[in-house]
Amino acid sequence: MRPASSIAMPRRRLLAALPGLAAAPPARAAPDGSLRRLLDAGVIRFGVQLDGTAAATEHRNGELWGYLPELGRHIAEGFGVRAVFLPVPRGEMLDRLNAGRFDLGLGGAIASPWVAMTALLSDPIMEFELVALTPPEVMARGMADLRELSVGVMEGRSFVEAVREAGLEEHRLVIQPGWESTAETLAWGGRQAAIVPAHHVSQIRRVTPQVVQRFSLGQFLHCALLPLGHHDLLRALNVLLFLLQREGKLPGLHQAFFGRGMTQRRTL
Repeated sequence: MRPASSIAMPRRRLLAALPGLAAAPPARAAPDGSLRRLLDAGVIRFGVQLDGTAAATEHRNGELWGYLPELGRHIAEGFGVRAVFLPVPRGEMLDRLNAGRFDLGLGGAIASPWVAMTALLSDPIMEFELVALTPPEVMARGMADLRELSVGVMEGRSFVEAVREAGLEEHRLVIQPGWESTAETLAWGGRQAAIVPAHHVSQIRRVTPQVVQRFSLGQFLHCALLPLGHHDLLRALNVLLFLLQREGKLPGLHQAFFGRGMTQRRTL
């Protein structure tokens, strides 16, 4: 962690205000203690889905690299606590969050009303496109063309929900455990397609260089995920994300890792 003198002035003011935020709830709400417990512990536990892309990956020496771990370090610094990162397998983010394995989830669930019934969502931390890929011999100009194909999607209920809401019937979907198996399936050719986040495309093309990106399903969001009831921590986190946005650090990180900034400020 960098010395306190390197923390920008708005975040120094946040650090000074955190004890008050932990003790003073919004009108008509009782404090839930989530922020106070984190500050007293001096550590924030992040659950991170490691997918081998610019979002989050693990080097051979065990160090985590990518946008989400770097954002987690900024969040921990803003709260004045130590960051601990816990890898989460694909599809298990929400279950492990609500089992109390960590304080805050990064990645692993696309923001949607369905996810909001299961966890608290912060303001957006990551913005991305879902794109359709096919072998070169399979033409697809839109969702209607996918309805006659076998369509691979990566494991995770929120991912399936997002694709279904985009207009693809669930019985057409083939669940893949990760981008590696998606790439292998596309390499076989035939009546195959896949829907993946755009930041996975470069990895898939390393395995299957001939794959063609056909069209975008639109913009989707990742938010930080908190257990239901942890409103004190959510409120402080959204203040910190606002300050990181205003300082240019949040869009700067997004640009550095994904080649594009962020436009969304609020979640739902």
